[in-house]
Amino acid sequence: MNRKQEASKPRALVLGSTGRIGSMLVANLERMSHAVQVVYSSRTREQVEAWRGEGKEAVYLDLNDARSFPAALAGVDRLFLATAYNVDMVHQSKTIVDAAAEATVKFIVHLGIFGNGRMTDPHFAWHEMVERYIEGSGIEWAHLHPHVFMDNLLTVTPLVNGKFVWFMGDKAVGWVAPEDVAAVAAQVLVEGPERHSGKQYWLSTEVLNGAQAAAEISSGLGEPVDPIVLTPDDLLAQVSSGAILFPPSVDANYGSSILEWVRQTFDGRMDFGAVTTTAVEELTGRKPTTLRSWIERNRAAVLEAGKR
Repeated sequence: MNRKQEASKPRALVLGSTGRIGSMLVANLERMSHAVQVVYSSRTREQVEAWRGEGKEAVYLDLNDARSFPAALAGVDRLFLATAYNVDMVHQSKTIVDAAAEATVKFIVHLGIFGNGRMTDPHFAWHEMVERYIEGSGIEWAHLHPHVFMDNLLTVTPLVNGKFVWFMGDKAVGWVAPEDVAAVAAQVLVEGPERHSGKQYWLSTEVLNGAQAAAEISSGLGEPVDPIVLTPDDLLAQVSSGAILFPPSVDANYGSSILEWVRQTFDGRMDFGAVTTTAVEELTGRKPTTLRSWIERNRAAVLEAGKR
């Protein structure tokens, strides 16, 4: 590729380039480098220098320091916006969107939640506020709405002694592989606003309750997994007693929001989301990843997570 062609490619800045979705996204974009120039970002200067040492384009960006935004956004055409799961995401998103508008960024792809536009769960409401702000910014946009990530089995909902604990009775939710979310995000960033401006993509591969998910996990692992089906009151009691501890990354506000999501799923307020969608296949041209196949590919990690 000559310099003129290189200069004509849109530059796509990925927030959270070391995160679970962001790291997969930049890998996808690298494989599509004929069509886009990926720009890595980190709030750790050592990581930025390490990427640059590998020949990657990388910038320092700290979402808690808006002074870092102008230099990071200089020359950027497209922005992938993902934030940490805490209330800081509200002011972080507002300030980065303002800076993107100042920098004449042309397109924002936002990673949100599987909502209905009228959510009352706090974390979901935060995302919907961010979406409305993006939509009013003057920048073209697309929103991604993933359902429950399959790799939660590696973090907040690991197997414990061969048991899969489910605090929502017989209620089912949608599941999606993070690899599929990253693949969709890459396609939307590469194809840009010409095809995706104003679009919203809901991502839900299969709908499973606790017993059904345990069966799929068992099949993927090739060993028994017992479903333990409980209620939100059981979760609250276990959190209150210290029997269940949230990871350090989950602050009190987000922890309360998780409990509220469990309650609303159990009592039916989240029933609208018990659906599957076709967005992954339509955008990537391949079948989405089922829970069973995701478990097969990540068997060792799933088993290891249960030991921690």
